[in-house]
Amino acid sequence: MIKLNGHFGTIRGRFSVRHLFLFSASALLVIVTYRPYSNNSAIVADSSQIIDFDRPTSKECRPVNKIAFMKTHKCASSTIENILFRHALRENLNVAMPLKGNYLSRTELFNRSSVLNTPWGGLPVDIFTLHNRWNREQVMALMGPSTFAFSVVRDPVDQFESLYNYMSLSATYKTDLKGFVRLLRTNQSAINHKPRGGLGRFGRNQIAFDWGVSPKLFDKDPDVIRDRIQQLDDEFDLVLIAERMEESLVLLADRLCWPLEYVTHLDLNVRKPERTVRLEEDERHVLGRWLNFDTDIYEHFCRRFDDHVARFNSFGQPDRMEEQVRLLRQFNLRLRERCVIQRVGNEKLRGKFLETHNDTFGYLIQPNKPDCDPYAMSEPAYLRLFREKLNRRAKMALKRNPFVHAPSIRTK
Repeated sequence: MIKLNGHFGTIRGRFSVRHLFLFSASALLVIVTYRPYSNNSAIVADSSQIIDFDRPTSKECRPVNKIAFMKTHKCASSTIENILFRHALRENLNVAMPLKGNYLSRTELFNRSSVLNTPWGGLPVDIFTLHNRWNREQVMALMGPSTFAFSVVRDPVDQFESLYNYMSLSATYKTDLKGFVRLLRTNQSAINHKPRGGLGRFGRNQIAFDWGVSPKLFDKDPDVIRDRIQQLDDEFDLVLIAERMEESLVLLADRLCWPLEYVTHLDLNVRKPERTVRLEEDERHVLGRWLNFDTDIYEHFCRRFDDHVARFNSFGQPDRMEEQVRLLRQFNLRLRERCVIQRVGNEKLRGKFLETHNDTFGYLIQPNKPDCDPYAMSEPAYLRLFREKLNRRAKMALKRNPFVHAPSIRTK
């Protein structure tokens, strides 16, 4: 890796060895592969404004490119996933991809066979970010034990309200959300015995379920739940908080040793306000008690997040986080001013920007600025793009070494 200090702050790039042969040794010219889609003059603040821009908190570090993101449902995960997708494009990294669809696993725990049993199964995996049920052992077996693992949580009541609408759980429980809360008050056991919605994927304690927790533990003693949460804490290097997304992304950039610019973003997959159900405090209380495991998870990781922020500030001035959040907001504002024509409903989008659900917003992007496109591209568009790239890379690898084949299914 190299670092260049200039008008746009500290820029990290990669040497490409093949380029060295194009120049004499005395010339010592370096070609840097650098963010092909980013217009830095529009997005990045002047270097004089940047505080400790690409440093780790405590010691010298190298940018992290082996990253596993446990994508939890309805926790602002689409925005985080887009950041990782853009990083994969910038660095020519391989994304963990099943043969089809956007789930690496659904009701079962993740198994690396879903990636290995593909035409690109022999390629190394750098970025893991699609929906699955978390299985750290299998993720590390796929990617390597030094992989940085992180996730994100959200207030469980707000998450469930969003999930109930987005995943049409009214079809499972035969009532709207407020009717569901009334059922919880009068006949919770009947609800608990109903199967999860979405063919077993969606329902009570969705964060815990996504993280691989068995529903059999949902009603165990508090000590059992507390022990399981501590195990989960040990499995992630960082857990972000959706309600504190800007601070979360500052911490993420710090832990990954990335320039803050890398987490510049548009808020993606945001629901339209008319699709939100407003719950009264007593209704929230009823739901929160039922979502007991997720409530404990959320409270635990909110405390941990406060610790992370305090540590981040302790390695600089006391308002270090505040300053970095201010910079991130500047970057995001410049991105919107340069790239976005208008935020519109998904039904008005076309092509690479079209998502799967019309209850959400997307962005009309300036047509003459293709470097803006990756910030607003939909997940389906990215999946098509990465599958094409993986297929090409797998074919090239096979040509270089015809004796290397994609591995057969491995489960252990």
